[in-house]
Amino acid sequence: MTEKIYLKNPYLMKLNAKIIENDFKDNKFHVKLNRTLFEPNISGGQFGDKGSIDGISVLNVYEQKDDIIHVLKDLPKSKEVEISIDWDIRFSNMQQHTGSHILSNAFYKLYDFDTLNFHIGENFNYIDINTNLLNKNIIEKIESYSNRIVFSNFEISTYIVDREYVSNLPIRGSIKKDEDIRIVEINRLDFCECNSIHNRRTGEVGLIKIINCYKIKENYRVEFVCGIKALKDYQMKISMKL
Repeated sequence: MTEKIYLKNPYLMKLNAKIIENDFKDNKFHVKLNRTLFEPNISGGQFGDKGSIDGISVLNVYEQKDDIIHVLKDLPKSKEVEISIDWDIRFSNMQQHTGSHILSNAFYKLYDFDTLNFHIGENFNYIDINTNLLNKNIIEKIESYSNRIVFSNFEISTYIVDREYVSNLPIRGSIKKDEDIRIVEINRLDFCECNSIHNRRTGEVGLIKIINCYKIKENYRVEFVCGIKALKDYQMKISMKL
């Protein structure tokens, strides 16, 4: 089992590790380490980390049972290696994922709308909401509530609980596991099972802005951006005349 350091400390950018197995296929090396900083690509959720192992670019990262596999063009010369991740991508991923929790909490708390699905893309993100009605008034209230949570700079904590204990928590959404259930909590305001990386405080998320919403069958898809992506979106839409 690969030790997932990124879940314990998502702010760590460099780490020494050991290659314990590698497999050459499709003209690439698929490398397993004893521990890693690289969060894998999450199916339907978000792109994983970018970075290098001993200066060799990591082309892809995926999960295989309890192990994290790193795809490289070349194999490091030593089994003892240094891992380095791209901090800008890591921090943006944390902003977008944490922002999705805050936004989903807003829809649930204010209107009892559940989040059915989410995706973190390169330029924008979306969540699918189980409602057949959204309007400008609802969106404005959701944005205001979400950004008050951000500006309040609440603490965000993660911890592991068992199935018996989790029944005592006001969990948003369903629980998919029977043991080692990882909870992401926002200051007693939101509890959600999640196995991804998040900011330590809501203030780090930056501005949350909904940029589009439209119907998907019987539900609504809500597109949004947070923090760094919100700034880029604003810069793209409004250019200063000098």
